[in-house]
This record gives sequence, C-alpha cells and structure tokens, in this order.
Amino acid sequence: MALLDELWSGVAFSSAPSIEREFALSHRGYVALVFVGPLLVASVLESAIALLSDAGGRRRLVLSGQAVLAVALGLTAWSRSPWGLSIGLAVAGASSGVACGAAQALLVSANPHDADRVMVRFTLFAAVGDVLTPLVAACAIALGHSYRSGLGAIAVVVAAQCAWMALHAAREPSGQTSRVSTPPSEPLRAALARAVRSYRLWAWLFAAAMCTLLDELVVALVALHLERDRGISEAFAAAAPLGFCAGAALGAALTDRVLVRMGRRAVLATSGLLCAVALAGVLARAPVLVSCLTLFLVGITCAPHHALAFAHAYEEMPNNPGCVQAIAQLFIVVDLIAPLALGLVADRFGLRAAIACLVLQPAVIVVCAVCIPRGVAR
Repeated sequence: MALLDELWSGVAFSSAPSIEREFALSHRGYVALVFVGPLLVASVLESAIALLSDAGGRRRLVLSGQAVLAVALGLTAWSRSPWGLSIGLAVAGASSGVACGAAQALLVSANPHDADRVMVRFTLFAAVGDVLTPLVAACAIALGHSYRSGLGAIAVVVAAQCAWMALHAAREPSGQTSRVSTPPSEPLRAALARAVRSYRLWAWLFAAAMCTLLDELVVALVALHLERDRGISEAFAAAAPLGFCAGAALGAALTDRVLVRMGRRAVLATSGLLCAVALAGVLARAPVLVSCLTLFLVGITCAPHHALAFAHAYEEMPNNPGCVQAIAQLFIVVDLIAPLALGLVADRFGLRAAIACLVLQPAVIVVCAVCIPRGVAR
C-alpha cells in the first residue's frame, strides 16, 4: 500500500512537463493545481477521518480508502480539464492518505512495543515506490503514452489489491477482526486533550515534518545544481534522483537490521550526523560522479529519520494513533512553506545556498534525539 501511494503521486509529479504542455499551465499554475490545492484538501480530510478512526473501523477505512483511490485515479486519467486533474488528485491524495494512515495505525496498534521497526518497514515499501516512479513514467512516455496511462494502470492495480483485501477480510475469523478493531479505552476527547498538552509529541511530529526537506526538495535542488552550476546534461541531471531513491530504500533496509543492535535514539543521532556530512559532500566541488555518490549517501543516512521520529510520536499515544495522525496534519504548513522559502534562497543566493539550508533536517533530528527526554512508560 505504501509502495502504491508513492507510485501514483510520483507519476503525477514526475510528469510535470507533460501536464504543463497539455493544459498550457505556467510553473505557478502547475504547482497550485497539482501540489498546493490537493495537498490542502487532503490534509483537512485526513485529519478529520484520522480522529474518527480511533473509535474503531480501521479495516473498513483501509478498504474504502483504497476503493476511492482506484476510482479517483481512473477519473484523473480520464479527465481533460485542469480542474478535473486537480480535484482528482485531491481526492486521490485524501483517500490514499486515509487508507495508509489506517493501515499504519492497525500495524502500530498490533505492535505497540515494536513501532520503530513497523515504521521502518512501512518506509521501506514507500522507498521502493519512489524508485519505481521514474521508471513507470519513463516507460509510459517511451511507449508513446502520457501520465494518463501510468495513472490508469496504477488504478487497475489498486482496484485489484482492494478486491483481494476484501476477499481476505471476508474469510478472516470474526474474532480476529474484532480484536484488531477494538476501540481504545481512553475517550477520544480526553486523548486529544492529552495529545495537545504533550510537548514531546509536538516535537517529534515537527521533526517528522522537517523530513520533507530531504525528499522531493533535495532531489529537485540537486538536479538543478548539477545541470545549471555543474554544466551536465539535462538527461543525466534527471537521472540523479534514482541514486537518492535507491539510497533511501537501502537505508530503510539497513535500519531494520541496525535497530536490533542499536537503540532508536542512537540510530537517529548517528544517521543525522552522517547525513549532514553527506550533504556537505554534495556541495563540494568534486567530480560529478562523486556528487551523485554523495546524494546516494544522503538517501541512505536520511532514511531512518521520518520513520523513527513518527515511531517516537506514536509511543506518546500508543492507544490513539489517529490522534497522532490528526495533529501531524497541522504541520502541513512545513510542506507548503519549505519549497517557497528554499526557492527564495535559491533565487537570491544560489542553489548551493539553498542545498546548504537542507542541513536543518538532520540538525533537528539530532537535537530531538539528544535533548527530548524519554516519555513515561505506559
């Protein structure tokens, strides 16, 4: 599920030139219709449904979210209007977020003492989706198709997955289903009030939100830096993200193994320091292949950050993962402001200065790992 979530959204973003040409959009119009608008709508819907999910019925949310996602992707691929594209992506983003959030909550609730490894494995599948994204988009274009074919194909896969899950749920013993879907003992209002008062929860969710800096943003900035400042070809610069995505997938796999030997905070602090060093290597005036290698190392070292930060947040509210997910949506402001702020820095001081600002993510991770006290065991 995490793989398909990254795959369909990545196809929409990696097909930006095709979408802009088809609908005669400016860069600003593309960002507004494909990124900002759908992101805001999805955030509001996800936060409301995440709160309700703590009352039970997460399995139904997973199934219904996947079903709506399949329909939304199919309609998006069929739509010939830019507004249809924007609305379709908004619905797809909300339904995918609801399904993935409910699935994540189910996994964390079933494994409350192993949330870190659950989140790392969830991230691993998402990283595999990131790796496959440019390949799917490139294959569709090479075969003479557009992003529509990619979204349509993913819609078929999501529908098939949804049907398989429905059949599996129907065959599952009722006792097991009721056990997983049992509502938490703490009332929703009391749980939300406690979550709002927990500064540790807010700090870890802020750290998780900062991980947006070393995701699509680092890929875009480094690709522009390699092409415009280092003078390499556009095709080679476009291929650079594959190294980062492959590194993130490898980093998630390694984290799953390292957590057995090291504590969660030790992994965060160590990977944060190494990530800062790797970012410095990206900025060094070394041969282009060395810069690509350091981007691969950035992917490896930043891979544990979002998963383990969110695991810490879930640990603060082990019986109410929906509350955690709802409050996390408030940090959507980071996703909206960070690209604009880095764009301003790049315009005024250059791309190298904007890339240097990305060190804020590992810095926040290290500070949280070292300075935030452990919560009281529940």
